[in-house]
Amino acid sequence: MRVLVVDDQKSMRGLATYYLKQIEFEEIDEAESARDALMQMQKKRYDLLLLDWNMEGMSGIDLLKAIRSIPELNKIKIIMATSERSVDKVDEATTNGADHYVVKPYELRDLEVRVKKVLAC
Repeated sequence: MRVLVVDDQKSMRGLATYYLKQIEFEEIDEAESARDALMQMQKKRYDLLLLDWNMEGMSGIDLLKAIRSIPELNKIKIIMATSERSVDKVDEATTNGADHYVVKPYELRDLEVRVKKVLAC
């Protein structure tokens, strides 16, 4: 299983990577922007994306929409990881193809539950 953590904050990428390693993922890459993530996805196949919503330039929701419109990438499981808490935002993410949603700051157990749920589908 290969995971891509997309977040413009280095500290959040580091925390997410640490948590993913704790739940036994070994192949974890990081991207600091949506554009960087798209470039990495052209080179490697990912099974799971942990995707921040609020990023400079292209937002996480825009990246989500782009991924879901590309047949070769459409099967990637995507968890939005963001401080956006409103029901409208959760609905927007799921309507546009997010497989799950976790609110920052999250704990290891929060992420683990969502990852297991998404990968079980």
